[in-house]
Amino acid sequence: MTRFLQFAILGLGSGAAYALFAQGAVLIYRGSGVVNFAHGALGMLSSYFCFAILRKNDRMGIVPAIVVGILVAIAVALLFQMFILRPLRHAAAIVRLIATLGLLAVLQAAIKLKFGGTNIEAAEFLPHSSLHWGAIKVKEQSLYLFGIAVVLTAILWAFSRFSRVGLAISAASQNERSTQTLGWSPNRLALITWGAGAGLAGFAGILLSPSTGLNPGVFTIVVTVAALAAALLGGFQSFPLTLLGGLIVGVGENLVTLYARDIEKFFHQDKLTGLNRAVPFLVVLFVLIVRGRGLPLRSHVADRLPKLGTGRINVKGLLLGAAIVLILLFGLMGDRWAAATITTLIGAIMILSIVVVTGYAGQVSLAQWAIAGVGALIAGRLVRTGWPLELAIVASVLLTMAVGVLFALPALRTRGVNLAVVTLGLGFTVSEVVLNNPRWLGSILDGGTKVPEAKLFGIKVDAVTHPHRWAVVSLIAFIGLALMVANLRRSRTGRRLLAVRTNERAAASLGISVFSVKMYAFGVAAAIAAVAGILSGFQSTIITYYSFNVFASINSVGHAVIGGLGYVLAGVLGAVNAIGGIGTRVLDAIDFGKWDELVGGIILLLILLAQPDGAAAVVTRHIKPLLKLLHLASKPLAPSTLSDTPGVPVHPVSLEIRGLSVRFGGVKAVDEVGFSVQPGEVVGLIGPNGAGKTTIIDAVTGFVRPSAGTLSLNDQRIEAWSAAKRARAGLRRSFQSLELFEDISVEDNIRAGDDTGTVWSWLTDLFWPGKHELSPTAVSAIREFELQGAMAMLPSELSYGRRRLVGIARAVANGPSIIMLDEPAAGLDEAESRELAALIRRLADDRRMGVLLVEHDVGLVMSTCDRIVVIDFGQVVATGTPAEIRTNPAVLAAYLGHDSSDDGEDGDGHSDPSASESMEVQS
Repeated sequence: MTRFLQFAILGLGSGAAYALFAQGAVLIYRGSGVVNFAHGALGMLSSYFCFAILRKNDRMGIVPAIVVGILVAIAVALLFQMFILRPLRHAAAIVRLIATLGLLAVLQAAIKLKFGGTNIEAAEFLPHSSLHWGAIKVKEQSLYLFGIAVVLTAILWAFSRFSRVGLAISAASQNERSTQTLGWSPNRLALITWGAGAGLAGFAGILLSPSTGLNPGVFTIVVTVAALAAALLGGFQSFPLTLLGGLIVGVGENLVTLYARDIEKFFHQDKLTGLNRAVPFLVVLFVLIVRGRGLPLRSHVADRLPKLGTGRINVKGLLLGAAIVLILLFGLMGDRWAAATITTLIGAIMILSIVVVTGYAGQVSLAQWAIAGVGALIAGRLVRTGWPLELAIVASVLLTMAVGVLFALPALRTRGVNLAVVTLGLGFTVSEVVLNNPRWLGSILDGGTKVPEAKLFGIKVDAVTHPHRWAVVSLIAFIGLALMVANLRRSRTGRRLLAVRTNERAAASLGISVFSVKMYAFGVAAAIAAVAGILSGFQSTIITYYSFNVFASINSVGHAVIGGLGYVLAGVLGAVNAIGGIGTRVLDAIDFGKWDELVGGIILLLILLAQPDGAAAVVTRHIKPLLKLLHLASKPLAPSTLSDTPGVPVHPVSLEIRGLSVRFGGVKAVDEVGFSVQPGEVVGLIGPNGAGKTTIIDAVTGFVRPSAGTLSLNDQRIEAWSAAKRARAGLRRSFQSLELFEDISVEDNIRAGDDTGTVWSWLTDLFWPGKHELSPTAVSAIREFELQGAMAMLPSELSYGRRRLVGIARAVANGPSIIMLDEPAAGLDEAESRELAALIRRLADDRRMGVLLVEHDVGLVMSTCDRIVVIDFGQVVATGTPAEIRTNPAVLAAYLGHDSSDDGEDGDGHSDPSASESMEVQS
């Protein structure tokens, strides 16, 4: 017990330092919405200024040196916010994230240029004598760090809760637009938080330096991962929980070090590397997943995403490009240029992996090179046991896909910034525990996995003696995988990925399994990454794994963003920047010398400023005239033809709702609601604002978990079903806030609602996406909603009223048995509302759909519905026909706001029309 307490108390110091770093990252995120991956680098900058410049040879006292070191970090952060992030404020979130990685590259390169990569000692300045509590020995420094962290956390908490600026920052983290309407400038708040956050990073770096020494790797890798893990536990919002997260990581690292031997025995291993950093992160990961949600809340606002390519293949251009590469490779390139070509092609394949998982599916993964390392390890170990390289590659790709699916598990409960940090931590864990463990690599003395010379189908292709041949193998692999990724973009499966990328709630409402799509995207991306890892590892007879690290993953994501994250062409345009690739050879020819890393970081930032959507967006826009001039342009796609087949009646299903209740904390939003929707019936659901109408739809369609009640489709209970399963069973909905897939055309929006697909389509779409005709029901919906002329347009190009019709047409495209329409007439003029009413009646009368209509236009409800359910404060107050509801005193009271018999009747007991008309006026 004594040793346990000893190690736990020792961990308080490092945990407190991690917490201080994390508090700065949380503050920056709250004020600007950016996860700062350069946060550790800012702390590094302050530390080097303080100890390696200002304190060297006692040039300056410790207090002034600390102040100047912190001010340097603040100045750099403010300049970065003003001149880089502010111009990128309307760019995709991942572009701003990559910009912080550019800052990290610049700072790290500058420090290496000035001081090199060796460790420099930093003198202790806090009291550091040892205290003895019985048998427990504690350094004063750890207690001081803990005390400083607690005090600063309390100050930050009080600042965010009680100061006007702190409250504005808190409000901006929830809703920037609303805060702006109150007179607070988002740019000013971002400057405040970036300055304060950088100051905290600088102070934390200076406090931590005497324990770690000055080393760029410690601050940019270890500290960044640990601090972001702590910030994760705080949800990038709570300062007290972030402090707790930092202490968990710090104390956990020490305790795992204490019990490392016991853990190794448990796993029957002689040596497990990196455990002290892996286990605490996994604990935080577990907490995060438990606290996460399968689908985002109704209030969730999706970030702007990078532009998408079409996935169309220009066969002539592809053949011409491949021929040019082969001619250059064998006609002009020596061995060094061939090696650079190999590196570029491997980088291009890795970018294709990122295009699938991030560009298409919207899941930010910063672990792709760690996954690639697993692929190289599996193939290497199989070849060592005598497997032919061909079979080893196939087995490795399949097994690495399974690893990718494991990496997808956090994506089922997290998204956005949380997922980026989780995958960063997972990649770091795999690199430390798996790829840094000599026992698992298979060749302890060689420092890697020793493999024979590479042979494919009996031909020697190893990169050492035959670099041009290995370059051809890499080129063939890239072309094959690029064709598969392009096929995926144009396929039914691709539409599912894009739907989840754009709006998970809307995708689930159409029967698309969000979980399956995410796991598929991670699996396919892992398979592609495995190919990149195998091609990289087998360049030598010893597969070394030092390059399969998180920063290689981060660099590749940066290259993908530069190339164009949503384009297959990004593989070509982004991989030119790969370290050791063709771009590096060109820079070597220019001879930047030791400045190449610094120049590379600056170029990355300049490219992001010039073209946030990537080079592919520019190239595809400007290259078309050239291709036409050279007669290489592909023929335009023929427009989809719409048959005259009428919509067919749907499978009749009855929806029964009994005793439905929904709670949000202590608030009961829906209380014992019950009604039914029968085939061919239009049921209106009306009530004042906040009565619980949309919450009922959310609960019935699976987006909110009821606290009580039963839901049945044809007497089959569905409470335990997911939203996607309910949609596939014929229960669909539209959304009050539209929630269209903004990045794809109106036709693809409707196809997403119409696609059924098969289990085999997940595989076949990679090789043959095919052309699938719209179903008669979808065609009928397009015609009835008069969308024929808008099929090739993006939703953003339509008027609001037309966009709303697209949402309804998408919902009914597959012929659901029950359709729930949430305020479908919002934004429509009087003529459009009448047309909508007629369309709703046709859905019920001609197709026998059951329709639940939530609408504030009571006139439309009265003229369209067979039956009306009125709710107020989450409870049913009346049910009946339109005529009965119009004169119901309880309904009039709900709409008028008070209960008086005189309001609904005149002195003779007759109905007063003005009272019933007031329902429509209030709505």
